[in-house]
Amino acid sequence: MVNVIVVLIFLVSVILLLGYGRTYVVERQPRQAEFMKGVAGMSALDGDYKGVAHGYSGTWQGKTIFQSKKSGINRFLYGEKLEQKYPFALSFQKALRDADKDVIVLDYNQPGNPWWLKYIVDEMVEVGPQQYLGKVHVRITSGLVFTLGYFSLTK
Repeated sequence: MVNVIVVLIFLVSVILLLGYGRTYVVERQPRQAEFMKGVAGMSALDGDYKGVAHGYSGTWQGKTIFQSKKSGINRFLYGEKLEQKYPFALSFQKALRDADKDVIVLDYNQPGNPWWLKYIVDEMVEVGPQQYLGKVHVRITSGLVFTLGYFSLTK
Protein backbone atom coordinates (compact mmCIF):
# COMPACT_ATOMS: atom_id res chain seq x y z
CA MET A 1 0.00 0.00 0.00
CA VAL A 2 2.83 2.40 0.83
CA ASN A 3 4.40 1.72 -2.58
CA VAL A 4 1.16 2.64 -4.33
CA ILE A 5 0.96 5.93 -2.42
CA VAL A 6 4.60 6.73 -3.23
CA VAL A 7 4.00 6.02 -6.93
CA LEU A 8 0.86 8.20 -6.95
CA ILE A 9 2.67 11.06 -5.23
CA PHE A 10 5.49 10.73 -7.75
CA LEU A 11 3.11 10.76 -10.73
CA VAL A 12 1.19 13.78 -9.44
CA SER A 13 4.48 15.59 -8.81
CA VAL A 14 5.68 14.88 -12.36
CA ILE A 15 2.38 16.10 -13.85
CA LEU A 16 2.52 19.29 -11.78
CA LEU A 17 6.15 19.95 -12.72
CA LEU A 18 5.44 19.42 -16.42
CA GLY A 19 2.33 21.62 -16.27
CA TYR A 20 4.04 24.47 -14.44
CA GLY A 21 7.10 24.15 -16.66
CA ARG A 22 5.06 24.31 -19.86
CA THR A 23 3.07 27.27 -18.54
CA TYR A 24 6.26 29.11 -17.59
CA VAL A 25 7.73 28.67 -21.08
CA VAL A 26 4.53 29.51 -22.99
CA GLU A 27 3.70 32.63 -21.00
CA ARG A 28 7.16 34.08 -21.64
CA GLN A 29 6.82 33.92 -25.41
CA PRO A 30 6.31 37.13 -27.43
CA ARG A 31 2.72 36.08 -28.13
CA GLN A 32 1.88 36.67 -24.47
CA ALA A 33 2.52 40.42 -24.88
CA GLU A 34 0.41 40.43 -28.05
CA PHE A 35 -2.36 38.57 -26.20
CA MET A 36 -2.33 41.13 -23.39
CA LYS A 37 -2.73 43.98 -25.91
CA GLY A 38 -5.75 42.36 -27.57
CA VAL A 39 -9.39 43.09 -26.79
CA ALA A 40 -12.33 40.80 -26.11
CA GLY A 41 -14.30 41.98 -29.14
CA MET A 42 -16.94 39.49 -30.15
CA SER A 43 -19.41 41.63 -32.14
CA ALA A 44 -17.96 40.65 -35.55
CA LEU A 45 -17.03 37.09 -34.54
CA ASP A 46 -19.17 34.89 -36.79
CA GLY A 47 -18.63 32.25 -39.47
CA ASP A 48 -15.59 30.24 -40.54
CA TYR A 49 -12.09 31.13 -39.34
CA LYS A 50 -8.87 29.61 -40.60
CA GLY A 51 -6.76 28.40 -37.71
CA VAL A 52 -3.07 28.02 -36.98
CA ALA A 53 -1.91 26.20 -33.85
CA HIS A 54 1.50 27.70 -33.11
CA GLY A 55 4.11 25.03 -32.48
CA TYR A 56 1.82 22.22 -33.67
CA SER A 57 1.12 20.73 -37.04
CA GLY A 58 -1.87 18.48 -37.36
CA THR A 59 -5.35 18.12 -38.77
CA TRP A 60 -6.95 21.13 -37.05
CA GLN A 61 -8.09 23.70 -39.64
CA GLY A 62 -9.88 26.30 -37.53
CA LYS A 63 -13.24 27.04 -35.99
CA THR A 64 -16.76 27.89 -37.08
CA ILE A 65 -18.44 30.44 -34.82
CA PHE A 66 -22.21 30.78 -34.46
CA GLN A 67 -22.58 34.29 -33.01
CA SER A 68 -26.37 34.04 -32.56
CA LYS A 69 -26.02 30.83 -30.54
CA LYS A 70 -22.88 31.91 -28.63
CA SER A 71 -21.27 28.65 -29.66
CA GLY A 72 -18.94 27.12 -32.18
CA ILE A 73 -17.21 23.98 -33.38
CA ASN A 74 -13.72 22.98 -34.52
CA ARG A 75 -12.88 21.88 -38.06
CA PHE A 76 -10.42 19.09 -38.88
CA LEU A 77 -9.14 17.84 -42.23
CA TYR A 78 -8.71 14.07 -42.59
CA GLY A 79 -7.34 13.40 -46.05
CA GLU A 80 -9.74 15.37 -48.23
CA LYS A 81 -12.65 15.17 -45.79
CA LEU A 82 -13.42 18.19 -43.60
CA GLU A 83 -15.06 17.20 -40.30
CA GLN A 84 -16.60 19.30 -37.56
CA LYS A 85 -15.92 18.07 -34.04
CA TYR A 86 -15.77 19.29 -30.46
CA PRO A 87 -18.40 21.98 -29.92
CA PHE A 88 -17.83 24.80 -27.45
CA ALA A 89 -19.80 27.58 -25.76
CA LEU A 90 -18.71 31.22 -26.11
CA SER A 91 -18.78 33.77 -23.29
CA PHE A 92 -16.99 36.83 -21.93
CA GLN A 93 -15.04 36.27 -18.73
CA LYS A 94 -11.90 37.26 -16.91
CA ALA A 95 -8.89 35.27 -18.07
CA LEU A 96 -7.98 32.19 -16.06
CA ARG A 97 -4.30 33.12 -15.66
CA ASP A 98 -4.30 36.83 -16.57
CA ALA A 99 -6.84 37.85 -13.91
CA ASP A 100 -7.44 41.46 -14.98
CA LYS A 101 -7.83 40.61 -18.67
CA ASP A 102 -11.25 40.35 -20.32
CA VAL A 103 -11.30 37.51 -22.85
CA ILE A 104 -13.62 35.49 -25.05
CA VAL A 105 -13.85 32.03 -23.47
CA LEU A 106 -14.40 28.86 -25.49
CA ASP A 107 -15.60 26.23 -23.03
CA TYR A 108 -15.42 22.61 -24.17
CA ASN A 109 -17.25 21.22 -21.13
CA GLN A 110 -20.23 20.43 -23.36
CA PRO A 111 -22.47 17.36 -23.71
CA GLY A 112 -21.08 14.89 -26.23
CA ASN A 113 -17.45 15.97 -25.94
CA PRO A 114 -14.93 13.37 -24.74
CA TRP A 115 -14.22 13.45 -20.99
CA TRP A 116 -10.63 14.69 -21.47
CA LEU A 117 -11.73 17.67 -23.59
CA LYS A 118 -13.94 18.99 -20.81
CA TYR A 119 -10.78 20.17 -19.04
CA ILE A 120 -9.72 22.32 -22.02
CA VAL A 121 -10.55 26.03 -22.02
CA ASP A 122 -9.52 28.33 -24.86
CA GLU A 123 -9.30 32.09 -24.39
CA MET A 124 -9.21 34.54 -27.30
CA VAL A 125 -8.72 38.24 -27.91
CA GLU A 126 -9.02 40.26 -31.09
CA VAL A 127 -5.58 41.49 -32.20
CA GLY A 128 -6.68 43.00 -35.54
CA PRO A 129 -9.78 43.20 -37.72
CA GLN A 130 -11.15 39.64 -37.83
CA GLN A 131 -7.86 38.33 -36.37
CA TYR A 132 -7.86 36.55 -33.04
CA LEU A 133 -5.08 35.20 -30.84
CA GLY A 134 -5.98 32.43 -28.45
CA LYS A 135 -4.45 30.54 -25.56
CA VAL A 136 -5.13 26.88 -24.81
CA HIS A 137 -5.44 25.99 -21.13
CA VAL A 138 -5.98 22.81 -19.16
CA ARG A 139 -8.15 23.58 -16.13
CA ILE A 140 -7.67 20.83 -13.55
CA THR A 141 -9.55 22.80 -10.86
CA SER A 142 -10.53 26.44 -10.59
CA GLY A 143 -7.15 27.27 -9.03
CA LEU A 144 -4.98 24.87 -11.02
CA VAL A 145 -4.69 25.95 -14.67
CA PHE A 146 -1.86 25.17 -17.08
CA THR A 147 -1.22 26.97 -20.37
CA LEU A 148 -0.35 24.69 -23.29
CA GLY A 149 0.08 27.05 -26.23
CA TYR A 150 -1.32 29.63 -28.64
CA PHE A 151 -3.50 29.57 -31.74
CA SER A 152 -4.57 32.18 -34.27
CA LEU A 153 -7.85 32.57 -36.13
CA THR A 154 -8.29 34.67 -39.26
CA LYS A 155 -11.45 35.32 -41.28
